[in-house]
Amino acid sequence: MKNIFQNTLNQFKGSLLIALFGAVFFANTSFAGGHEESESSPHEWSANMAILSEYSFRGITQSNEDPAIQVGIDYAHETGFYVGFWASSVEFNDGPNATQLETNFYTGYGGSVGSLDYDLGFLYYYYPEESADEPGSGLGEQDLWEVYGSLGTAFDTAGEPSVTVGFAYSPDYYGSDGDSIYIYGDFGFSLGPISPYATVAYLDVEGDKTTPAGYDYVHYVIGASTDIGQFTLDLYWSDKQEGTDHGGSGSGHDGVIFGISSSW
Repeated sequence: MKNIFQNTLNQFKGSLLIALFGAVFFANTSFAGGHEESESSPHEWSANMAILSEYSFRGITQSNEDPAIQVGIDYAHETGFYVGFWASSVEFNDGPNATQLETNFYTGYGGSVGSLDYDLGFLYYYYPEESADEPGSGLGEQDLWEVYGSLGTAFDTAGEPSVTVGFAYSPDYYGSDGDSIYIYGDFGFSLGPISPYATVAYLDVEGDKTTPAGYDYVHYVIGASTDIGQFTLDLYWSDKQEGTDHGGSGSGHDGVIFGISSSW
């Protein structure tokens, strides 16, 4: 296990280490400065870090079933506007073009109407050093953008249950594929210090360069989280049902994933 974590750390190179340092430094500086600002300041900064036993995205492993490290930083205005940056280690292949870092840049607007929360935004996925044109890559272009939205509500009853439904649309999905639509539903509630949750989602991608016939599948997550001081512990099962599979049966990894995260 020590060697696995060491390899994961080596994959980050300088880029993610800089992002990690910047996120923590910026967040701590903002909090320190916040004591001098009015409590009614319209600006809010936050940062987060996480270590996972595996990075699984929409039911498909992004870290070759190895551990991953993730960091993020966000800015939000009281009007509902927000912007953020997030990064994670990834491992797709061992070729000369093998990117080892995923970065996300996003912006959006969120708020509430009565008890209904809403969110609408734009997300760009960028993979530094990734090149689909290098010989032997076996990949199409990985970078892509999505428009996303969600509606959610929480109920003022025992267990404080909450429900969220959302979507994400891209005109050019991973691997230079065609249009994609992702639809999901989240459910969570509280049992004292434990917060169980579940997600059921469906992804449909039209074919193009990488998968001419396209593909679709259903995936789900069942898990629970708990807070211990400044940290949140997550343990969940991730599974992907067979559909028109992406990359063969090996692209998905059904199993238990553990994570520890913290935010400021």
